[in-house]
Amino acid sequence: MRKYKILIVIVSMFCFSAFAQNKTNKENIIFIIVDDLRDLVMAENQLEILTPNIDKLKKRGVNFKNSFTNNPVCGASRASLLTGLRPTKSRFRNYDTKINKDAPNSLTIASYLKKNGYRTISNGKISHYAKDASYGWDDMFRSSRNNPKDYQDPLNIKNLKNNFGPASEFVYADDNDYSDGKVTQKTIQDIQSINKNDKPYFIAVGFQKPHLPFIAPKKYWDLYDRNDISLPLNNFYPPSAPKRANYFYELRKFSDIPEKGPITESKAKELIHAYYACVSYIDAQIGLILAELDNQGLNDNTTVVLTSDHGFSLSEHGRWSKHNLFQYELKIPMIISSPKYKKNKTSESFVELVDLYPTFCDIAGLEIPDFVQGKSLVDNLKNPKKITSDIAFSIWQNGETLISNKYYYTEWSRKGSVMRRMLYDIENDELQMNNIAEIKTNKPIVDSLSRILNKHIKSTN
Repeated sequence: MRKYKILIVIVSMFCFSAFAQNKTNKENIIFIIVDDLRDLVMAENQLEILTPNIDKLKKRGVNFKNSFTNNPVCGASRASLLTGLRPTKSRFRNYDTKINKDAPNSLTIASYLKKNGYRTISNGKISHYAKDASYGWDDMFRSSRNNPKDYQDPLNIKNLKNNFGPASEFVYADDNDYSDGKVTQKTIQDIQSINKNDKPYFIAVGFQKPHLPFIAPKKYWDLYDRNDISLPLNNFYPPSAPKRANYFYELRKFSDIPEKGPITESKAKELIHAYYACVSYIDAQIGLILAELDNQGLNDNTTVVLTSDHGFSLSEHGRWSKHNLFQYELKIPMIISSPKYKKNKTSESFVELVDLYPTFCDIAGLEIPDFVQGKSLVDNLKNPKKITSDIAFSIWQNGETLISNKYYYTEWSRKGSVMRRMLYDIENDELQMNNIAEIKTNKPIVDSLSRILNKHIKSTN
C-alpha cells in the first residue's frame, strides 16, 4: 500500500481536501466539482473566458485535455463518479438519479475513505440530492436559499414563474450573498481546521454555477464586453442529425425565454455573457480556496482535482442545454494538481469521471475495490505523455456514444434495435455538422465502431 502526504481535488468546479501538519501520513484530498462547466479549451468563435485561478491550478498540475462525462446530466454523472460504477441501461440514467435507489448501500468514495480513517466533508452540491448516499459523509453543508433559484434581485424573487424567474441576473451583490459564496466560506473554515485534527481530510466542494439561471454579481459581468461576444458558427441544428438528438427544454422554463421558436441573437449574446460571468464568479471562489491553502501552508502536501459533471451547449447546434451526446455536452475540464507529480503539463490520454474514484484511492494509498470500473490516473500524473486510453464512452437515455480522437459515434436504440446512428469525423468536421453514419462507403467504419461500442455495453451491464 503506497503512502502519500495530502490530496486536494476540484470538480464541477473545485473540491477541497488538505493535510499538512497532521500526525497521519495519509494524504488529504480536496475535490471540487462545478455544475455545467464546459471544457474551457473549447472556446472557438467566442471570447476567451477569464479564469485566472483555474489557469494557476493548471500550472500547478496536469491538465487532462480529453476528459469526458459518462452521462451528460447531473444526477447520473455524479452517481457514477461517487460509486465508481458506469451508467448502464438499468442504472444512473437520468438527472434525478439517486444512488440510494439505483445502487443502494453502495460503497461510495466518501464511504470508503471514511472507513479508512478519513474525515469526509461535503460542501455544496455533490450528489444531485442533498441526502442521497449521506451515510458516507461526516459533515454535510448546503447553503439555504432565499428562493428556489437563489435570485437576489427583489423583482426577480417577486415575479417567479413556477419557481423560475429570468434566465440571467446581475445585481450589485456580494459574492457571499449567493449560495456558492457561502459554500466557499464553509470550505475555508474546514481548511483552517485540518491541522487541528489527527485524521486526513477528504473535502468535496460542489459549486452550482454556471448552472442555469446564469446569475452572478455585476462585477463579473463587467469583465466582459458583450460587443466582443459572437455566436458560434454552428448556431443551428444540422439537418443530417436525427431529431432524437435535438433535445433541450431546460432554458424554456425561464420567464424571459419563449416557450417555442428560436432564441434571438441579442438574447443569445446576453446568455453567453451571463454564462461567462458565472464562470468568472466561480473562478474567484476557487481562488479563495487556493489562497487559504497557501495561508495554511498546505501546498506542499495537498493534491487538488478540478472537474465538472458535464458540459453545456451555448447555442452550438442551436441548443442551450446538456442532455445530449454532442461534444459540447460530453467534454469537460479536469485538472489534478499534486506536489508529488508533474507540473504545468498536459495529458492527451482519454479520461472519464468514473476514473476519479480509483484515482482518489490510489492517491490515498488504498487498495482499489474490485467493483470499481474506472482506471486510476496516477500513471498519467507521473508521466503525462503516457496514453493509457484512447477512447471514452458516454450514455444518455437510449443513446450510447463512443469517443475517439477521430470519431464521435452514437447509436440510438429502442427495444434492443438500433433506430438511428450518428457518426462525426471530428478531425475534418470539428463543429459536428455532417452526420456521415448513413453514407454507404462508411459502413466498414460504422461496423467497426459498433462492435467496440457494443462490446463495452455488454461488459458494463
